[in-house]
Amino acid sequence: MAGKKTYVSIDFWKIMRLILSVLLTCFLVFSISVKLNTPIDGLIVQIEESAEGKKLIEEKEIKAIIKHDLGYDINIAEVEQLNIYRLESILKLNERIDNVEIYLDKRNILHVKVEQKLPIVRIEMANGADYYLDYQGDKVPVTDIYRVPVVTGNVDNYTILFRNDKKNNLNSVLELAKKVHDDEFLSALIEQINIDSNNEITLIPKIGRDKILIGQIENLDEKFYKLKTYYERGIKNIGLEKFDELDLKIKGQIIGRQKDT
Repeated sequence: MAGKKTYVSIDFWKIMRLILSVLLTCFLVFSISVKLNTPIDGLIVQIEESAEGKKLIEEKEIKAIIKHDLGYDINIAEVEQLNIYRLESILKLNERIDNVEIYLDKRNILHVKVEQKLPIVRIEMANGADYYLDYQGDKVPVTDIYRVPVVTGNVDNYTILFRNDKKNNLNSVLELAKKVHDDEFLSALIEQINIDSNNEITLIPKIGRDKILIGQIENLDEKFYKLKTYYERGIKNIGLEKFDELDLKIKGQIIGRQKDT
């Protein structure tokens, strides 16, 4: 008796999809290999300027950092020699840079987009090693292009973790500096911030009276509201030079004093 024949069903389309998938993978691997061995055709650096059009870091400095990392000029490098993640990490270590985005376009041009830090206050040090604080409280090297309020007096030392230390009065400086920076009137008014040994704050305006006594950092919004109200209403009646000192330390009051009182 003859044995039964067994028929195996073959899914033609399944096999075709498998073949196409393998071919596509091979093509992608080949394309990537070719791409990696092509030269970089240029470098474009974009630095986001401040609202005033100022730069903390220049394009030539960015290019120099990239050249130093590669060990040679970018124009003689090939794509496979680039480590974009490492380049971004190295640039972010610069104290003037807030964020970096690097990518290679289809024409093999390397694009580097840099966001600068935003200095909002300058800390004056007795040893001359002044520095800025940016909006996040990071330390930024001083340049001559930024005019921001200067902090003088009894300022605690900067540490990377000062924001975790409530006793460090740089936290009060940062809170005050943010409010001044964010307010058009205050940023135009305040030139200097002085901290005394009791952590009491005195503001020195750019024009007019010699001192504005703020006291402790508490109730800062209320104190600034009183100050702005006085400038908007009180000066119309008594003039800018009537008092040499404004005291905002007492809740609900604003006291004006003359030098001879």
